[in-house]
Parts: sequence; C-alpha cells; structure tokens
Amino acid sequence: RPRVGRAGSKHRARLGDARVVVSMGWLPRLHPMLKAGLTSGTIMSGGDLICQTIEQRSRTFQADTPPFAVRGVDPAEEASTSGRTSGVVSAVQERMGLANYDLVRTARFFGVGLTLHGPFFNKTLGVIEHLVGPARCPRAAAKKVALGHVFLFPSYAFLFNVWMGGLEGKGFEGGVRKFMDTWSTVFVAGSVFWPAANMVNFMYCPPKHRVLFLNGGGLFWNAFLSYQNAKSNAKNALCLPLEAIKKQR
Repeated sequence: RPRVGRAGSKHRARLGDARVVVSMGWLPRLHPMLKAGLTSGTIMSGGDLICQTIEQRSRTFQADTPPFAVRGVDPAEEASTSGRTSGVVSAVQERMGLANYDLVRTARFFGVGLTLHGPFFNKTLGVIEHLVGPARCPRAAAKKVALGHVFLFPSYAFLFNVWMGGLEGKGFEGGVRKFMDTWSTVFVAGSVFWPAANMVNFMYCPPKHRVLFLNGGGLFWNAFLSYQNAKSNAKNALCLPLEAIKKQR
C-alpha cells in the first residue's frame, strides 16, 4: 500500500478543517447582539416552561387564582392566557406532550429575551467593564456588582414589565402596573440572588461569556419572573371587573 507523506497528511487535515469551517461558518458571522438575544430568548422561554410545569404540579397557583366568573374570564379560554389556539396548534401541542402549556406565553418570553435581555446586558455589561476596568480582583468585582445592582437591575426590571405588557397587548400603562405589582418582591429576591451570582461572574468569567453566565444563572430566575408576571395578570384580571362595577354605580 502506498505510504502517505507528511505533506499529504497535512493536505488532508487542511481539507478536513475547511469542511468544519464551512459547516460552522454561520456561527462566527452572527452579530454579538443577535447571539446574546438568541441565547437569552432560549433561556427565558425555558424558564417560563419550568414555571408552567411547577404551576401544574403544585396547583398552588391555581388555588390562589380567583374563580372564572369573578375574574371575568371564559372557562373555555382559561387553559391559555392567550385565548383560544387553532386546532392545528392544539394538535401539535398534544403530540409534543405540551397540551396544558401556554406556548404563546412562552413565545413572549422568548421575544423579551431576543429583543431586550440579550442586547441590554450585552451592551451595559460592557459599559460597566469600561468604567471599572478589566481587573477581576474582589474589590473591582464588588464595584461592578454595586453598579449593576443600583443601575441595571431596576432599569431592566422596569423595561421587562413594559416589554411584557406591550407583548400582552396591555400597553405602557399595563406594563407600569405590572412593575408596581411585582417590584418589591422581585427587588428583595434579586438582592439575595444576583449580588452573589454577579461576584462569581465578574471575578471568573471573561467579558465575552458574561451574558451566557447571566443566562445560565437566570434560568430559574426567569421561572420566578414568569410566576410573578402570571400572578400580576391574575390580580389585574380580578381588578378589572371590580372597576367596571364601581363605574356602573
């Protein structure tokens, strides 16, 4: 059998490398904002699915939810916060074992991650890095955590609720109402969870991986946000019929 020299081996290796580059060539060409948005959207939709799974298994959320008649919600539409879905969508959901899941609600979380969370933190974490510097010592990390918690955390919490209110068709006013309903609980929980997580992020993660770390830590945080968002929806659904009764009087 003819022997292949080193030159031939290198040539074949180069061809193999070329095939890999061609097959994965689309990945490096994605804009950093788009990469961050796609990653955030995937994680946030995953967090919402976790939240819906917990809701269905524990039933505590449903027990706290007012009856259909009080909330002014048609029982036929209660299975989905987005109203009736088409027969085709329902069939696909049943086939995938997701018949009891509100996939439109999940899609809204994906939209928030794609258009808000990913781009927002991709940009603002870079600003904090520029202000404090690239050092990863505890002192520098603590400064970055403090800046993030004082400026980024409340501003993102407000924007999240406004974004979600818009996607739910409730407008800016509905988003502000959501923010007011959930802010105190979210702030207390976030003040416990995020400073510790961000110390690890700023001390050990290189800048290009920090949004990815936030998304990893945020999987269960987004499940918590999803629960708070759904709880606010239920509360406001109860208030609307009561306001209508007051106006009639």
